[in-house]
Amino acid sequence: MSRSLPVRDRRVSRALAAVMAVVVAATLAACATASGSSSPVRLGWSGEIPPLDPAASDSVGSFAFLTQIYPSLLSVEAEQPDPVPEIAKSAEWIADGVYRVVLKPGLTFANGDDLTSSDVKFSIERQLALQSADGAWRRLSNLDGVDIIDDVTIDFRIGTARDAGFPFVLAGPAGLVLDEEAFFADELTPDADILDVQPFAGPYLLASARDGVLKLEPYDDFGGPVPAASAIELRAGADADLARQLRDGSVDAITGRLSVETMQALGDEAVADLARASSGRTRMLAFDLGFMPFGSRTETPDAAKSLAVRTAISEIVDREALVGSIGGNWIEPLYGYLPNGVSGASDVFSELHGDGEGGPAVDVATAALAAAAVVAPVELSIQVDLDQVGEPGSAEVAALAAQLDDSGLFTVTVVETDAAALAAARVAGDVQAVFTSLLPATSDPQDYLEPFRSAGLLAPGYTDGNVDALLAQNVGEADPTVRASTVTATQLAIAANLPAIPITQGVRVVFVRGTISGFALEDSFPLDFSRLRR
Repeated sequence: MSRSLPVRDRRVSRALAAVMAVVVAATLAACATASGSSSPVRLGWSGEIPPLDPAASDSVGSFAFLTQIYPSLLSVEAEQPDPVPEIAKSAEWIADGVYRVVLKPGLTFANGDDLTSSDVKFSIERQLALQSADGAWRRLSNLDGVDIIDDVTIDFRIGTARDAGFPFVLAGPAGLVLDEEAFFADELTPDADILDVQPFAGPYLLASARDGVLKLEPYDDFGGPVPAASAIELRAGADADLARQLRDGSVDAITGRLSVETMQALGDEAVADLARASSGRTRMLAFDLGFMPFGSRTETPDAAKSLAVRTAISEIVDREALVGSIGGNWIEPLYGYLPNGVSGASDVFSELHGDGEGGPAVDVATAALAAAAVVAPVELSIQVDLDQVGEPGSAEVAALAAQLDDSGLFTVTVVETDAAALAAARVAGDVQAVFTSLLPATSDPQDYLEPFRSAGLLAPGYTDGNVDALLAQNVGEADPTVRASTVTATQLAIAANLPAIPITQGVRVVFVRGTISGFALEDSFPLDFSRLRR
């Protein structure tokens, strides 16, 4: 810290933070430029507000909040195959292994500090230096170095000739740009210190935080393409309490992870409008190819029979009926390995399996088992870690098991477990299949497909050289049109051997009172605060 928090002052600041609270009120720096509506949008946030230090967390929820107050070089936009400039003027590969970003001129933080290439280098190298347990630094594994060319030009040296996923890294949690004068280089910076120094340069600056209410003011000097429309009062809390506040008018909208009870109650009432979109979370049945029925490490190994079992399951699954039994405000059908809104999403399963239109085909499943001489019913155990899957995981896996049971071709046992018990069961060879989910922190299609690389953790025992080659091609392909074709080919190649079967995708919802506009959601994108206005 070169401006206001040397070692001595750092100790003083922490002592004050311990007395006052982890998050305290802060007066705006005199040089901050902000304006906002005199009547802010009051937004309820179900859950906890993440730490203000971006190096502390790599979660999607954290990024959804932090991207409101910190800028990125690039951002991901709907309908765009690659990230586009945010505070960057340009970004491109200038040579093999060199990705150059040029900043827009005249960028500043809310406290008046200049935002230059030195801040970008600091932010990236700090992630790697801290290696926070829950941080995003692992996403920078292919980065060899960061070179400052001048105040607005930065070269990122990559370990391969091309890395099509690297722009997505810069557009995600690892790429948030911080004020090097405001953050400790060698450890995480407390919330109180961050608020005091006001190192914000996103669409909003965080003016104050007190008693669970965060006041976000539009930052007029934000270097991105879309300025914020209105001030925001972000109120964190339990979803049931936020629903009560929505009903009595003390909040204008609520978002976050809402319980089944709250969703159903608000959905049945006329107090608020509902916006919904895919959340970006995929939910699937993944197999252990070593220990599933007829797996390679069972007493009766038979690759053809093992594939027939997976094929029969894929033919039986009725995604529409499953969603209908639970509710479309929670989940939607998923017919490929990428959710709606992610570049390359394709309904490969509606073409390859079932009745050809997305529905089930029990007769085809019966024929698949008979052709491989598999005697029905097949006993199958499905494990599910409800903390990992999230709501409504219990109801969803139960409905999936019921469909398989009702076909007469399977007898299914569901085992509800946790991460530690599931890991122990894998080691013991007791896991046949797991109902699981994927929610990468970036919208790079490769992040959804990478778990299917041979010897990956998603489907133990699965190997496929063709898929490995396609994944490598995805990484090295610079042409977004060619890459989109390769992403589709990768999904088809995975679907041919069925190491996992996509079942549903999560849904994100926002309940909004009629006095607020701009709350439309994009598939697989978080709520954009900057569009909200009264």
